[in-house]
Amino acid sequence: MKNYITELVGTFFLVLIIGVSGNPLAIGFGLTVLVYMGAHISGAHYNPVVTLAMFLRKEIDLTDSIYYFISQTIGATLASLVVFFLSSSPMETQPNLSASIYQILACEIIFTYLLVYVILNVATHPNLKGNSFYGLSIGLTVMAGAFSVGPTSGGVFNPAVSLGPTLSHYIIGDGISKYYLWYYLLGPIIGSLLATFHFNYLVKK
Repeated sequence: MKNYITELVGTFFLVLIIGVSGNPLAIGFGLTVLVYMGAHISGAHYNPVVTLAMFLRKEIDLTDSIYYFISQTIGATLASLVVFFLSSSPMETQPNLSASIYQILACEIIFTYLLVYVILNVATHPNLKGNSFYGLSIGLTVMAGAFSVGPTSGGVFNPAVSLGPTLSHYIIGDGISKYYLWYYLLGPIIGSLLATFHFNYLVKK
């Protein structure tokens, strides 16, 4: 249960930082401290596609994976509701609408791939076992992605960051969140699968 609560709390604060600040520096450094906060308890996934990668790597079993997904979704939804309470505006995760579908998906796939590949290397590779820089590496990767493609895709790389706001829209009676959710489900899932395949077959022979 402690690991599920840690995933809920970590995802809550990650989404809260995103919703309140929208600043890549705050998001990157915020994720860094959250990773150090929870890595020794839950692994500090805070992201369904990271949990997916860890499940495929057999670092976590199916039951825990499901409960991680649920915990992350609850945390993201609660954070989105707090953003609404603090700002009186529903939290919205959306791409640049002048970009094409392919550009948006490419941004989310490429940088989710990078994020998951970095996580698998710094957190699970035996040659880096026990390192102290894993949290900074993960936070800086998200920061770099947000600065690089945030203006195009929104720089999400995490389905919970879109799913939470979408569910919060229903709870506050604001209707569906403008149908952007599928970008942030499909793109990150593909990116995570590609990163896991790369790690399995090119790094971990």
